[in-house]
Amino acid sequence: MVSSILCFGVLGFTFVFYVRLALSFFPARPGPMMQVRELAFSATEPALMPLRRAIPPLPGAAAGIGVAELAMFLILFVLQAIICR
Repeated sequence: MVSSILCFGVLGFTFVFYVRLALSFFPARPGPMMQVRELAFSATEPALMPLRRAIPPLPGAAAGIGVAELAMFLILFVLQAIICR
């Protein structure tokens, strides 16, 4: 019971994280997608901020997926493998 609730939470966060990654490649424009973008960013930023502090950015990396996002992707992958069997 507890593992299925945790699995649901991890999968939900993973989905929101993927939405954040996808929307980060497009310019922010006013409208309904802006609200979705803000929701995805505000939901995932508390988890990404400690990773950004711990992992320095790559030199010369101005745009695209950063190291913190890749680390979060790996963390979510491992959590899904452990919790969602």
